[in-house]
Amino acid sequence: MTIEIAGAILQHLGPCRIAVETRGPTVLAAELALLGCDTKPASPDVVVTESNALSAALLARHRSAHTLVVLPRQVQATVLDDALFGAGWRRLPGAVNLSMLLHVASGQPPLPSFYERTPNGYSGLLNTNTPDALAALGRWNLAVDQVRPGDRVLLCGPGAADGRALLEARARARAVEVDAPGALHAPRSFDAIVALDAPGAWVENVERYAQLLRLDGRLITGWSEGNPQRPADWASLHQQLGRNYLVEGQFVQAPGIILPQAVPQGEVTGLTWRIAVAANSPLGGEESCASFVHPAFGASTAPLAAFAEGYDNPWLYRTMVQMGERLADEDLLVNLAEHVASNARPGSADQGAALSVLGYRVLEARAADVVPVLLGAFNDYWQQGGDTPHVVRWRVSLAYLAGRLAELVGERTIAGHWYARAMTDDWQRFSTILATKAIGAAFFAARIALAEQDEGRAWRMFERGVEITLQAAARAHREELGEGETLLPFYLPELAEVIDMGSQCANALANRHLWARDPGLFWRQVDVKRFGLASWTLDVTKENERLRRQLAQG
Repeated sequence: MTIEIAGAILQHLGPCRIAVETRGPTVLAAELALLGCDTKPASPDVVVTESNALSAALLARHRSAHTLVVLPRQVQATVLDDALFGAGWRRLPGAVNLSMLLHVASGQPPLPSFYERTPNGYSGLLNTNTPDALAALGRWNLAVDQVRPGDRVLLCGPGAADGRALLEARARARAVEVDAPGALHAPRSFDAIVALDAPGAWVENVERYAQLLRLDGRLITGWSEGNPQRPADWASLHQQLGRNYLVEGQFVQAPGIILPQAVPQGEVTGLTWRIAVAANSPLGGEESCASFVHPAFGASTAPLAAFAEGYDNPWLYRTMVQMGERLADEDLLVNLAEHVASNARPGSADQGAALSVLGYRVLEARAADVVPVLLGAFNDYWQQGGDTPHVVRWRVSLAYLAGRLAELVGERTIAGHWYARAMTDDWQRFSTILATKAIGAAFFAARIALAEQDEGRAWRMFERGVEITLQAAARAHREELGEGETLLPFYLPELAEVIDMGSQCANALANRHLWARDPGLFWRQVDVKRFGLASWTLDVTKENERLRRQLAQG
């Protein structure tokens, strides 16, 4: 447990100057020291102690400390919190998360519990120990989960100052601002708006927010049942939001519930709060294409981050394409992709991205009956022959995906044809990290060949996978990675995936002598899950969800 406690402290505070004031052996101090902490500081910034060792004298001895870490020892959460709130401490905003709220709501303080000195004159959610205060923190916790890296965020409504403290400590937003009465903001200047019981008529508010949000922005808005200016029901709220937004989800808080609960569309009774999450519609963004700057990657000069130059409507990228940021509602995502695939300029990056979204949904659902139609659309896209970097990205990606879809329906010859396209296309024109598709295509082509007992072709395909890997490894990576604040944080992890996938092709070649003796032994030397790991993980997750539903029905 000591190692876990030390890890939790580092997760919230990082390596720091910390005084360990615990009874018994100093094992925790040793673990913290190994994690980079100065555990013998003359003037500590952090004090860690047990709840039964807390005293005014201990805290007075470490006046320089601005953060307190408490290891609860047989104490109720309310007792510990009230004592520290009264002594001038408040919850550490960075530690107000799902786990902490659930612990406190159950009456048991989290291990460890984090506090910071209360700023002069502060009184708010972070040093108030009531069910309403915890429920409000639960709503702001929901908002934290909806904010994306690089977002400029506007907060509206009571408690926005506490919301700002939480978002600045837990979200990777570029800037978090609190709205002020009468404040004037430039149109299309925010990436996210959080409005909880914001003053004013709700219809006018959501219209105003649609103008303040960028075309790929997100709105998190909600009203308490005691607010006379709230929407009358979900139907009227959805109807109004539908004019400018794509409604991703709705959440409710019932009396005594700390965390907002996601609910399907439809009316819910007996609640205290209703909250909607909606994406500003990116459709029609072609006219403002030149003003697009990706909040997280905008400073990069690499072709893979040149969205304004690569897309007719770059505002689609975060909403429809980018993993972890795009629409969370699968049906909504598919509807958007279908619209774009049908209405975007043929052969554009926009159309290629939409076809890819649809293709992976078909692959995940194992919807074999749709595959022929999609393969035809993929082939039409390929025949357009565009050569801009982002079009090449989707051409290579679709060729790889088409191979997987062809395998799904047992068309192995067609799959081999598509894999050959993915292997031979100019993946370097877009980015080194696009090599994952070319290497994956080589690997799967080799697997087909082995299944057909064509060993010579299989070894050639594995060799091709190794060659592509070495080509990728030899590239000038700094040009794509960037420097300083222009660094692309995903580049090196994806480059590592390129190398990892190539290593499996090398494993296959190194163990080829085992194939004739025992194919199973051969394949146990190769980690096939490295190919399409994200898809494999998603497949497992969906299968687990199906099993849970079956168990619940049983």
